[in-house]
Amino acid sequence: MNLKILASGIPIAVFFALTRVAPPWVAIVGGFAASTLVFFLNRRDGLIRQLTLFAFACVGASALIGVIFGSEKAYLASGPVSDFLFVPWYLGSVFLGRPLIGAISHEILPNVATRVPLQAPLFAWLSVAWAAFDILHGSVRVYLLSNLSVGEYIVWSRLVGWPMTGALLALTAFLIWRASRHHHHAEAESVAMTMPEGTMAEAAN
Repeated sequence: MNLKILASGIPIAVFFALTRVAPPWVAIVGGFAASTLVFFLNRRDGLIRQLTLFAFACVGASALIGVIFGSEKAYLASGPVSDFLFVPWYLGSVFLGRPLIGAISHEILPNVATRVPLQAPLFAWLSVAWAAFDILHGSVRVYLLSNLSVGEYIVWSRLVGWPMTGALLALTAFLIWRASRHHHHAEAESVAMTMPEGTMAEAAN
């Protein structure tokens, strides 16, 4: 398993462990300190860095509110809050003609996704799908956070959220890969059609 994926679970593990033995503000500060460490260890460039900074800012604001009010749930609220705040980012990118999923995939999977134009309808539909997912995911997390204890929320929000997120990630990757193959084949056919017959025969030989 990717070590960065494992590292992303450190902050919540530190927070949960401290909730068992320390006051809320200590658990929150400990969790945020771990988040800060993971953030700097996993620094990226470009759009991914901007998205990571945005999510980190949500965690920081929630940590501050949680410390001020002594509320562990206020700190955990950074999850659903960031879900809802990403929705206008997704939809706004579609409106501006630069779908967020297209930009992210071009940066993460340049050898595959860049074959598909950034303005392709697929990226627009996927950005809308992720916006809808974040609304659903955020709503589920709000419900769980309102009705469960801190420990129960940490467990159930991941048992519910991780499979849903993984399934949409897999579907997104598959659709981009399929579109990339389609565009690659279309480009190859276009090049073949523009080649003189003699050149095509030589290429075939």
